[in-house]
Amino acid sequence: MKLRYSTSGFTLIELIIGMTIFSIGLTGIYALLHSTMSSVSYSRDEIVVSGLLREQVDLVMNIRDTNLRNYIPWDSVHVDNSSKSLFASGIYLIENDVNTPKTIINPTNGIIDKSPIKLIKVDSLPNNDEEKWGKTQLRMDMYWRYTHSETSGTGTQYGSYLIISPLSVGRVEIKKDWKNQWWIIDVRVLVNRNGTIREYDTKSMITDWQK
Repeated sequence: MKLRYSTSGFTLIELIIGMTIFSIGLTGIYALLHSTMSSVSYSRDEIVVSGLLREQVDLVMNIRDTNLRNYIPWDSVHVDNSSKSLFASGIYLIENDVNTPKTIINPTNGIIDKSPIKLIKVDSLPNNDEEKWGKTQLRMDMYWRYTHSETSGTGTQYGSYLIISPLSVGRVEIKKDWKNQWWIIDVRVLVNRNGTIREYDTKSMITDWQK
């Protein structure tokens, strides 16, 4: 009886072609996963940014509403390390001051001495996006609250600031009774995702709604 040996199998060329096709398939799957993860990160950033923009606007509105509740001028403010007592044009950082539970008003002049909403004046911001983000970066404290503190908390990929300017038509400011009664609040939020910085903004107008 003769024994027969099978000579069927894969040649080297067939193996190379098969591995090439398999590699191309893996590359496509990896690209799809990477694209999906990027989309998820982008969508998450959009949700966080939307909340931060809304929060910044609400903090400004809370200043006005608290003033009206305390029967003091609606545009009275307390700016950290500043003698300012009324809204003024400029660039600011704004956040909740957890160390001040309520608004403290000086009874002699009606000026706010302390406020649970911290308003910090910024002289200027650099034009470079990375430096701007570094100066406005938000950090997360031990209670998971956002703060602009440079010395405490865990850094996040988000930054925020706001620009206050008088409402105007062309170059003419809109005033009432010779006093500016309308302000534009331009809120900006920056996102630093893997070195790519995007900036979002929303605008609102603050007025004395009782008049």
